Amino acid sequence: MKNLWSLVFAVAISAGTVACKSDSQQHVDVTVNWSAAEQTIDGFGASSAFFGGDISDDVADKLFDAKKGIGLSLLRTMIGLPDDTQSDGSEPAGANPVATAPELKTAQQAIARGAKVWATAWTPPPIWKVHNSRNGSQTGDAAVTFSSNELDPSHYPDYANYLAGFVDLMTKNNVPLLGLSPANEPDYTATWDNAQWTPTELTTFIGQNLGPTFAQRCPSVKIVTPDTASWPNVDSYLTPLLADPSAKSAVSVVATHPYQNGSAQIDLKYNKPQANGKAWWETEWSQENPKGDTPDPTMTSAIDMAKHIHDHMAIANMNSWSWWAIYVTKDNFDTASRRNPALIQPDQSMGSPYMFKRGYAFGNWSKFVRPGFQRIDATDNPQPGVLVEAYRDSTHLAIVAINTGASTATQKFTLDGIAFSTLTPWVTSADYDLAAQGAVPVDGSGSFSFALPASSVVTFVSWDATSETPGQANLPSGSQDAGADTRPVSNGLDCSNAVVPNNLVNGGVTDFTDWKGSSGKWGDTQGLYGAIYPYAGPKSSTMKAVVEASALHITGSVTSGDYGGAGLAFYACATVTSFSQIQFTLSGTSPGCDLELQMKTFDQQPIDQTPPGSCYQDASAGCYNFPVVKRVAVPSTTAATVVTPLSSFSNWSAANAAQVVGMQWQFTGMNIDPDAGRGCPIDVSVTGIKFLP
Repeated sequence: MKNLWSLVFAVAISAGTVACKSDSQQHVDVTVNWSAAEQTIDGFGASSAFFGGDISDDVADKLFDAKKGIGLSLLRTMIGLPDDTQSDGSEPAGANPVATAPELKTAQQAIARGAKVWATAWTPPPIWKVHNSRNGSQTGDAAVTFSSNELDPSHYPDYANYLAGFVDLMTKNNVPLLGLSPANEPDYTATWDNAQWTPTELTTFIGQNLGPTFAQRCPSVKIVTPDTASWPNVDSYLTPLLADPSAKSAVSVVATHPYQNGSAQIDLKYNKPQANGKAWWETEWSQENPKGDTPDPTMTSAIDMAKHIHDHMAIANMNSWSWWAIYVTKDNFDTASRRNPALIQPDQSMGSPYMFKRGYAFGNWSKFVRPGFQRIDATDNPQPGVLVEAYRDSTHLAIVAINTGASTATQKFTLDGIAFSTLTPWVTSADYDLAAQGAVPVDGSGSFSFALPASSVVTFVSWDATSETPGQANLPSGSQDAGADTRPVSNGLDCSNAVVPNNLVNGGVTDFTDWKGSSGKWGDTQGLYGAIYPYAGPKSSTMKAVVEASALHITGSVTSGDYGGAGLAFYACATVTSFSQIQFTLSGTSPGCDLELQMKTFDQQPIDQTPPGSCYQDASAGCYNFPVVKRVAVPSTTAATVVTPLSSFSNWSAANAAQVVGMQWQFTGMNIDPDAGRGCPIDVSVTGIKFLP
């Protein structure tokens, strides 16, 4: 972050302006190829750090609600300094640092409107750094001066647990984190909250400390790194990290800020993250000017931003893109170089903050290109000054067209491989603020034309975005969600990027040879993994579950008319659409009880479970209506292999097959004499769990 006080790196010149062909080029039609899928999108977002920790419900709606506003799907929040940090930036001797969450309210508002939240640490606790200061450097009249300030390696284990503690803090406050970056701009030396990390130091910390700690304490949280200030510096960090097996396996997301440092050039074809199975995120960019800043609410700023987004998404194949600040008031404008940072902010009049054109233009992506969409091939630069991108999920299409020119550009589009009768253009221009226009008919050949306004961003969508947001369920308005009409689809489990079970064998879930007693987890953290749990009904039934002899051992007692059981909680959403059966090995006894197998689905998993699903349980709606096979088998002391068609589960569908988040074996007390004074004794083992073609 080019933080509250200074901005050193010059704004990068958009490579999109260089990529444009000469004005003499002939116009061509845009062909959108439905079947030519590129990268999967993780979201579009911005940051609440320093400025956006206390926003109103109305501002939250404008930012995060995909029907009422621009629908940011990601929020980058700051990991706050310990409460004992003093006015000079130090901590008192003997301090026991605990992270704080200064933007918790905003994070909760984002979650309530369907966004996902991830976190970045600008600095470790001051007391653990080489110099006891929040700052990355300190000069001038300060009592103590220093030119750099790193985390003392002896505190690497402490810092890993400190970050895991922040994850716990957010989870307890109903903000499950999607990811966490341990170091903001490790390649930069700042006079504010900052610490430097060499590539070797960051690799060591992640591989030997953060990775193992998160695998045990918060395995569903993605580790994001290196979050460099300069894109050209990414490779110097990524090269040693990929060479370290522990660090490489721990990291899910490679991130950068594309501020250009001096003469170093941004390589838009850099693909090392994707080539190594990592997501590739742009996590911060703004147009602040260190030589003197002026707020720019116009399309000039919006088009400049749009060119950068286009370069990074359509050429560099990034999975996510984030602007710097969500919201700033005039009180934050304390330096001449900090007056153009936000989507919502004051202009030169220093009146009330309002949405700048760049905010609406950003909505041409964030509102419509939802997490889980894929970019698909579309003819780019079909005429001078016009840039084109296209995205889809299984049923929705969004085409983004940028007209950078000073005059209207009429453009023809042809859809290849999909048919829609109409598409609705949403326009951001000098005259329109992300406004829907009349539906455009698509002819029998799959073609339509549209006059792109001068200096505009237009997104053509195949659905009614006033009433539907792909991937989000409609909810009634109410105070419980700050007036939003959507509830989050994912609170840690991402079914838009579901994994295919592949542990030990194709379709494999677990045979518990992969059980790790230290973490209480089975499976592979790079694919499908999870925990075990017991549960019991309200009528005095008891149940225990442990892993013994490479099996899930379930013991307890179920009373008449009650139930109890045990199951597997998935810490990654699974898709089993390519399978037709489930198999497991069963042994033991449960006299007097019927055994059923339930397949847990994301939409029926309550939002307050661990991991949470999307089912919001209230007086009008129930959860736990999982697909089930009644009397799936009768346990015997002789181990037997049970194979059950997935089609035999109640309410089974392709949609359910794509959102499996666990399974559980439930015993019901159906054949117990209530006067016998005893329950159904359970002593059953389950292992060898896998899906079959």
